[in-house]
Formats: sequence, C-alpha cells, structure tokens
Amino acid sequence: MPITRSQLQETLRRALEAETAVDAAWEGGSAAFGRDDELSDVDVVAVVADDAWDTTFARVEAALNLLSPVTLRVTMPTPAGSAQRFYRLRDAGEFLVVDLTLVRQGSPLPLREEELHGRGRTWFDRAGILVETHLDRAREEALIRERIPLLRESFEMFQHLATKERLRGHGTDALTFYYAWTLRPLAEALRLLHAPDTRVFGLRYLARDLPPAVVERLQKLCFIGDLTRLAEAHEEAKRWFAECIERLERLGPGAGIGRSTDRSTGE
Repeated sequence: MPITRSQLQETLRRALEAETAVDAAWEGGSAAFGRDDELSDVDVVAVVADDAWDTTFARVEAALNLLSPVTLRVTMPTPAGSAQRFYRLRDAGEFLVVDLTLVRQGSPLPLREEELHGRGRTWFDRAGILVETHLDRAREEALIRERIPLLRESFEMFQHLATKERLRGHGTDALTFYYAWTLRPLAEALRLLHAPDTRVFGLRYLARDLPPAVVERLQKLCFIGDLTRLAEAHEEAKRWFAECIERLERLGPGAGIGRSTDRSTGE
C-alpha cells in the first residue's frame, strides 16, 4: 500500500526524537508556508551533536526502511556545519521525497528567516533554540538600492547574446542566454517591485510570491516554440524590464505592491 505524507512525517519525527543527541527538529519547505499538498516533499532540519551525525542518519534510514524500502539515497555537498541527504522510498511515489538536513549544535540555524522561508513547523525543541529570525531591513534596502543600477546595466550589456545566437540559428544557445540574461533579471526586477524580500529566488516560487497576472504574463515569455516566437518574446521582455527599472529607480523597491492596475506591473 502507498504510504501517506502523515505516515512519513511521523516516522521521521519519532526517529529523530529517539536520538538523544538531537536537540531539535522542524519541518520547512512548503509546510512552513502552509502550502504543502499531495505533491510536496518532506523537508526536515535537525540540530545534532557533532559526534552523532552518523548514528542519526543511520537511525533515520533504519526507520524509513521499516516503513518502506529506500530505493535511492543522495548525499549533497553542503557548507561546513551541516549535512544533507535525500531519500526516495519504494512505496512513497515519485513526489514524496525526504529532504533531511543535519545542523551542528551551536551553528547558525539555516532557513529560519521568516520572510524567506516561512514559519517552520516545530516537531520538538528540547534545547529551546528554535526561534524565527528576520531580515535586517536597513541592510536589505541598502543592498537592493545598490543592486538596481547593476541590474539595469548588466541587462543592457548582455541582451545581444541571445540575439546573435538566434540570428545564427542556434536555438539552444539562444534560449540559454535568453533565460540567463533576460528572464532571470526580469524576474528579479519584478520581485523587487512586488516582493523585495524574495529577490534571491529568481524564477522559482513565482506563483507563491508574485501577483497572478504578473506570473501569467511572465510564464508566456518562458515557453518558446520557435526562433520567431523567441524574437517576439525577447522584445516584449526588454520593454517590460525597462518599465520595471524605471519604476524602481523612481519609486524604489516594493512600488508594485497593492497597485494592481498599473501597466508597469504587468497586471
């Protein structure tokens, strides 16, 4: 029988809580925003003593195998002070993947900035260390204002890359440059207008962070059928970017929030 999300969550929680060297554990990802559904994976972070990482992973993997055999395990490269593994279970389907990160005791807790990562669902907290943090508003505003001129200048500098590859008939190269140097900076400009806190997410999580009309318009620029359509989309994206930058330079970040009828927001 297929296992359920709640079964998997409970199995992970019990395995981690049974390991006394684990100070705390929480679920992040879509669950931290209250948006988890039948397609969501299970993102878990646990704070673990230095000498217990191997035993913690072993305990979790044993518990998972009892629930359903692990068919794939991937260990990711991570910064010092953490370790991350992904697991796929035979009976969990394609989407119900486990993303488990262990963090060293005393290290800064990752993924706790509420504006970026939501409010993690605490599973247990024996050490009383799980508190949400917040972005430094003054620092963020300064960084964004420094970023806007560079965003404008780099956009202007590199649009020729997609164009020349399109003229050469190199569709794959043209699309690669179009995504890298046109759509990604456009998405960043739109985020700075509508959701400055999320500026680092690029083309990810657009439906979560931007107004629906903006997402719909941007999505149409992402799906390109041929080089003729690429030329049309490229021109539209350049015009839209110019509108966004003009507004950002005139009114500052967040200028699109709550202004659903303004043409420059794409709505």
